[in-house]
Amino acid sequence: MPFVLPTSVLDADEIALVLAFGRLSVLEACSVLGRSVKRAEAPSERVSVLHVERLHPESIRELSGSHKCAPLTTKLGSTSGDLGGLVSLVTSYLDEKSNFSLSAYDIEEDDYEEMVRSILDGIRAAGLKKVRLLRPPGNELISERVLAREALDVISFPYHDGFGLGPTVWVPDSGSMRQRGTRKPAPRSDIAMSPRLAGTLLNLGGLKPGQTVLDPFCGSGTILIEAYGRSLRCLGLDSRASRVQEARENIRWSIGGVTDKGYDVRKGDARELPRMLRGSKVDAIVTEPLLLPRLDARPKTSTAQAMIEESARVYNDALAAMADSVHSEGRIVIVVPVVQTMDGDEVTLTLEGRKLGLRLYQPGPVGFDYPVRLSFESTRWVKRAVYVFEPRA
Repeated sequence: MPFVLPTSVLDADEIALVLAFGRLSVLEACSVLGRSVKRAEAPSERVSVLHVERLHPESIRELSGSHKCAPLTTKLGSTSGDLGGLVSLVTSYLDEKSNFSLSAYDIEEDDYEEMVRSILDGIRAAGLKKVRLLRPPGNELISERVLAREALDVISFPYHDGFGLGPTVWVPDSGSMRQRGTRKPAPRSDIAMSPRLAGTLLNLGGLKPGQTVLDPFCGSGTILIEAYGRSLRCLGLDSRASRVQEARENIRWSIGGVTDKGYDVRKGDARELPRMLRGSKVDAIVTEPLLLPRLDARPKTSTAQAMIEESARVYNDALAAMADSVHSEGRIVIVVPVVQTMDGDEVTLTLEGRKLGLRLYQPGPVGFDYPVRLSFESTRWVKRAVYVFEPRA
């Protein structure tokens, strides 16, 4: 996935990530980057700053839940602060015909305008008179546009009563992710999981190429498609034969229609995994059961509670089966629904793994409260939250 500046620019003690899913993206980053992460801050809803040590820049490529990655090169107490160091770094990668952008996250318009002027004045003073300033909608040049416009992008965000800035070094290949989400042949619902989220969940599973992942509520196969693209062996179950057929069709489409033995999708009940797997175990389980009726409006809180209580029976029975079906060093990543009610409440279910020999996954020094909610979802009345379990030693 694309590095838009040399990876050496990421040789820093602090890196900033523009988040796709809020706190869940931070959990993914801590999981993928591992012991390199010493501390994580959330100075803005859209941005997290990771304090790192001996970070291998290539590991950034693996992130699915972030839109951009930049070293935190500049800290300002105010917009009138010294931007000389940032300008010097930026101009070393610009020429007369370059495109430049400043992407702002949770920054007031007046502050944004002052920073734009200061940086642009510095670029002009360095002799680059024809560098083109891009003015994107909402003051953010999205990752796809960074690539399409070949822009040198700088991110800015509130930080410690001032501002943090840094040049965008990496963006994901969002175009191919969008194609996998929108062009697959089988029907898609309005709350279908995106390939970006599926990739984020797979990263939380801690899988390596050649290992086996199971999705026991596979639906149309989004998680399995992303897993197959990562050279994982894929097992899928669904209780509905029509969904099994859709998943098979979508996977075949994603690999160009070739016949391959790297996946197996069949009809089955997730609550009977030990029997379905004939006693064998998988390296990780990544799934979204959902199990809610279609909602055309926000329900009453009492109605939502009844729906969640009904689905909780299946969730808990399935979780018990999953606990018996994952390797001792494997993980279970499971998405739960969060229902928005007409009373202004949020109703979700609680999964308890202790009695099943499971503990909540906590990567490194950063503590996470479960379930971890997703931010910035476009779904209307049913949001998502995520549990990650691992067997207790």
